[in-house]
Amino acid sequence: MGHNLIPIGKHQLDTKDIKSLAEDLVSRLDINIEYGYLSYKECSKLLGKEEKEGFIVLDKLVKNSDFKTYKLVDEIYQKKILYDKYGDELFYKKEYWGFLDKIPNKKTILEEKKELMFPEYDLIDSESGFLSINNEHYSNNIPYLCRWFSLYEFFYGKNEIYQDDLLEYRKSLMDYSQKLGGNKMYYLDDQCSVLEGVGQGDESDMSWEELETFIVEKTQPLLLNVSKFMTNEKYKEEFIAKNEYPLAFIDDFKDII
Repeated sequence: MGHNLIPIGKHQLDTKDIKSLAEDLVSRLDINIEYGYLSYKECSKLLGKEEKEGFIVLDKLVKNSDFKTYKLVDEIYQKKILYDKYGDELFYKKEYWGFLDKIPNKKTILEEKKELMFPEYDLIDSESGFLSINNEHYSNNIPYLCRWFSLYEFFYGKNEIYQDDLLEYRKSLMDYSQKLGGNKMYYLDDQCSVLEGVGQGDESDMSWEELETFIVEKTQPLLLNVSKFMTNEKYKEEFIAKNEYPLAFIDDFKDII
């Protein structure tokens, strides 16, 4: 399986509910948003609704008819409503667990409850990619450059990514970062052996401070500073002299601001 490049950054978005998030995103980005949630048969049944499975539209925000429309999805919308209704009793209803057809063990129940405590949204561009938005940070898969190994090989002059392509990619990430309230991005390998699932979604319950501290502690001294690599020949030579590939990258965009 190939390793994916996951850019993760801090945001200052209002994530308390999907309506507030949609309004905040539209105020920051030149997009329209159709927002809603994923409907699941077992959840609809517990809510006493007859509702089709799939994406259910709650509303649409049009900033400008010429702008592209993105889809904003709350992945756990129904589950949060159910938890508000039933509390912990929810997890002991066999029908909640759908295809499992049984109530799972205590560990699984605690993990399920924990997931409901943290926001989980996707902002989807049907033509390119998506943002996955958690409470204090997000991963940005809308601009695309390459897979993980191609990125780090670029810094050693071993692949076909051109300087201009990387620059445009970084400019796009910088634009999102600035508009969403951040000032840097970390580029992660979603299958990195030292990151323990961070980059695959296991970071969803971390604060930005916790996530940043974790990445730095786990990847030093093989955390490559992109802007420093681009502008500081001594730093570049010293990093290459380690004769080891980066475990992660940090990009504060200082060389392109």
